[in-house]
Amino acid sequence: MIEPSDLLTPAEAAAASGMAVRAVYRRAAERLPKGVVVRRDGEMFLTTVGAICLRLDRDMPKDVPSSVRRLLYGRMGAHGADRAEVGEGGFRYVVDPKSAAAEVGRFLSDYRKAMELIVEDPGVQGGAATFRGTRLMVHHVADLVAQGTDAAELAEDYPGLTPDMIAAASVYARTHPRRGRPRKPGWRRVSPVSEVRRPRATA
Repeated sequence: MIEPSDLLTPAEAAAASGMAVRAVYRRAAERLPKGVVVRRDGEMFLTTVGAICLRLDRDMPKDVPSSVRRLLYGRMGAHGADRAEVGEGGFRYVVDPKSAAAEVGRFLSDYRKAMELIVEDPGVQGGAATFRGTRLMVHHVADLVAQGTDAAELAEDYPGLTPDMIAAASVYARTHPRRGRPRKPGWRRVSPVSEVRRPRATA
């Protein structure tokens, strides 16, 4: 039986495999074998083997048929690390997933370490993800990193911020993307107090 803790959300699987979330949904429906895609309460999850399959699928030549991909992934074993072969027509397709499995494993290890530093407490910052024991929001730090702010500058602005926290912020942002459009600034939702019309100056 698969435990909930062993399952990955599409965003987590996307980050582990290095592809877009939209691609995860499409490839899960078209190319992945039974057993690696799990549906619970109307939501889709993937096993770790499913993430390994996605990582392989990302780099596989485009001309490999979906039916062959599904057979290959289904023959990689319970841990997704066994070499698999499929013969179709005059072709023989071979895949060795050990490297992909190691990459996914490293990412998931980093992800679990990151999550140990992060909490979502309804009593702190409205439940937004913050670093444990602080009010510093994780997405804010991830945004600063994405904008090119280096670790030294971040440490100067936020003395309690450690290198592990900075690394965790980027991992968390990849696996927990913000939903919806950014909120409009407050001034855009307020009518002006007064309005002055001036004629356009002519040359």
